[in-house]
Amino acid sequence: MTNVQDNGGKPLLRWMDDGDPDLVPVMMADGRSTASSYFGVPVRVEGESTTFTGIPESPVTPEMVVRCSEESGIHFTRNLGYMLPFDLVEFMDDVEITVREEARDGALRRVTVVRTPVGEMSDVFVTPSHGPAYWDENFVKGAADLPALTHLVERFTQALLEGGRVREAVKSKHRDEAAKWPAHVPFYAVVGVPTFEVTSQLYMAPVPAFYLLADETAAMERVFEAVAQSNALLVECAAEAGADFVFGAINGLEIYSPAIYERYFVPQARALHEAAHVCGLRGWVHTCGRMGKLIDMGVYDAMRVDALESLSHPPLGDVADLAGARRKLGRKIVTRGAVNVSLFYDSDLDKIRERAKTVVEETRGYRHMVGDTNDSFPPYPRENILALVEEVERSGRMLRA
Repeated sequence: MTNVQDNGGKPLLRWMDDGDPDLVPVMMADGRSTASSYFGVPVRVEGESTTFTGIPESPVTPEMVVRCSEESGIHFTRNLGYMLPFDLVEFMDDVEITVREEARDGALRRVTVVRTPVGEMSDVFVTPSHGPAYWDENFVKGAADLPALTHLVERFTQALLEGGRVREAVKSKHRDEAAKWPAHVPFYAVVGVPTFEVTSQLYMAPVPAFYLLADETAAMERVFEAVAQSNALLVECAAEAGADFVFGAINGLEIYSPAIYERYFVPQARALHEAAHVCGLRGWVHTCGRMGKLIDMGVYDAMRVDALESLSHPPLGDVADLAGARRKLGRKIVTRGAVNVSLFYDSDLDKIRERAKTVVEETRGYRHMVGDTNDSFPPYPRENILALVEEVERSGRMLRA
């Protein structure tokens, strides 16, 4: 890997750099959810809404996550936060944001309204009592909402460029979260690739986003450029706050086309990861779903990716030939995942054990962390997670936390 921070005291990062590729760590996507399963406690505070960008409080404490890791041998990383324009409205004198929550039909609805000099926009984020949270409405519903989004994102970038107080607020958020965890934990900050960040529910749903990308190309690309500028500054803040890598998701070809990847995702991700490398950070990308053709296209090498997940297999993904895909990715990229989320909810533990055995065998000789292909809610059954661990231990090659 290129120009990464000193990883002394962080065994998983040492293994990622130059450890034995025949050793196999088990890593689940979400340490708190895994500890929730392990100890049989809720991962959410009952009666409170979640947020997509923040780190909500949880009955699962850092001490519980660490104990789960020590007892089970499962590795984990910790999210230091996701900083977005909404988080810094206090530094924008011409932008106003209001949030209200309402209980309805067994769910909490969080309604956010953003007012700018060129218009206002609103979204609705729903947290069901016993299900995953989702957007019921997005900020950008059509072309009429683009001026408000553009103003918000450009003011966010301007605030980061001009204000030491603003950058310090970003770093303080990351440092406050890092202080809750032991020093050996690898930390990441979420910094998304602009086109994906803008078009994947956070601001707008994919279908209207595709129409806008076709009909309002210049306006959309203006937003992408503003996000790219703010992201470069957020990478610097993350590095200064002690992060080890930047993490971003980009859906596969179940939503986006190869042409969109080549025109937008590849150059944007490459710029983001090269900026991360300059700051001593790694670049980690999550792609769930259909990524087989992307691997064939050499997309992830072109993006300068250091770590890649999730290698979903059919029917959820299309990486049917894991060994072949892993060879094509080469030895510079570390991978994680390859055990579909659906298996962790299945009552047949033999399916998990068989899949774990397959993954360990087909990724041999390459650095791969066995685990699920996405973070999910509700938490998995405890016995399903332990079945994965037991099978990897049975191989005699498990790298315990």
